[in-house]
Amino acid sequence: MDRWGLVIAVHGTSRTEVRGRSVDAMVRALEDAFRAEKSAGAPCVVAYTSAKARAHLEARGERVPDVAEALEQLWARGVRRAVVADAHLVDGRAYQSVREAVDEKAPLFDEVRLSRPLMETAADVEAVARVFEERLPRRDGASYVLVGHGAEGAGQLAYLALGYALRVRGRDDIAIGLLRGEPSMEDIAAQLGAEDPLPHEVRLVPLMLTAAGHVERDIEGTWRARFEQAGYAVSVAHEGIGAWPELCRLAVAHMREAPARARRVSAASQAEAAARGRFPLFVSLVDADCLVVGAGEVGRRRAEALARFGARVTVIDPRAGESVSPCAGIQVRRRPYEAGDEDGRALVVAATDDRSVNRAIGERCRRLGIPVSVADAPDECTFFFPALCENDELVVGITSRGAMPGDHAVVARTAAQIRGILPRRADESAS
Repeated sequence: MDRWGLVIAVHGTSRTEVRGRSVDAMVRALEDAFRAEKSAGAPCVVAYTSAKARAHLEARGERVPDVAEALEQLWARGVRRAVVADAHLVDGRAYQSVREAVDEKAPLFDEVRLSRPLMETAADVEAVARVFEERLPRRDGASYVLVGHGAEGAGQLAYLALGYALRVRGRDDIAIGLLRGEPSMEDIAAQLGAEDPLPHEVRLVPLMLTAAGHVERDIEGTWRARFEQAGYAVSVAHEGIGAWPELCRLAVAHMREAPARARRVSAASQAEAAARGRFPLFVSLVDADCLVVGAGEVGRRRAEALARFGARVTVIDPRAGESVSPCAGIQVRRRPYEAGDEDGRALVVAATDDRSVNRAIGERCRRLGIPVSVADAPDECTFFFPALCENDELVVGITSRGAMPGDHAVVARTAAQIRGILPRRADESAS
């Protein structure tokens, strides 16, 4: 049965009290809806897009993953179909980072679905405008200023669209200003100064799902001072809007509508390759970054063979001893294999004595399109490591089609025969 998992991508905060008031409410809403639809035990991981928040938490001993790391965690738990529920207001830099992480890790999964930001479509903007209209009642002589982060491109247009939607609904007492971009603080101050009659009170409201540092530094600081200098009575709302039930429901609706971002290629071609045999393609490995997991006899031989052809080989095995010693072209790391060790490699050899580890390495490499040889499972290989016969002028590689019992013995006998008729190496002739 397909196993589903959920990543909830939020901006995040290092402040526990703010997280409890805003982040946790949306996280709970998304988790509850996802588990009700998929499975009560479906794994869910919260990921922060804010590198600053993650760094502050890690300094306190709390590790929160980014989106790519959260997807890796789901994959390691056996999830092969994932939903990434986005909890950002607009399509800005943070959402772009979510999209990039999903694109990077999507090949690992049979299916990945990514939801859109809360204000992605015209219908979304209308829904958010209705929420503000209901939550911010009109008051004589008072105006509201919604203060957002700001964004570029589509995100900037979403803020402008929200301002237009509020004006169309008759709420000219609600203005939108941005910390970065336009309308700026000065733009809003000029707009309020031109109103007739002039408002005597201004309430600053964070247009942010999570509000923490920006409230203290910017809204309570620069923005409040600017409007007080203009003669207004100023009040500040300190809560982000992420805990508002209406916005939590909108995030849940987006999660349920999330389209598939990527789908794994069928394994049919792999089965056909096994039936037809492998084409003997000879390629240069000079400076190729290769990985061998397992430092036993098989791993040692294959690492040395790769290095002999110019590859830069990393060998990973917590028990690596004298069997594989660091030398020209070979680097030994005495630690267990970790998912992700194979990322970016030119080719990988899985040669541990642990079937589950070899299987996991083979699956990751096949999904990521990295050539892999799995020593204890020929049907999990995308390339076969051949028996090599070499001299100064010739290289012969021998492998079987994998269709007959005793193939390994046949290959070994054939390799011995070919080595017997090859002209000897120059160094061997001189000895």
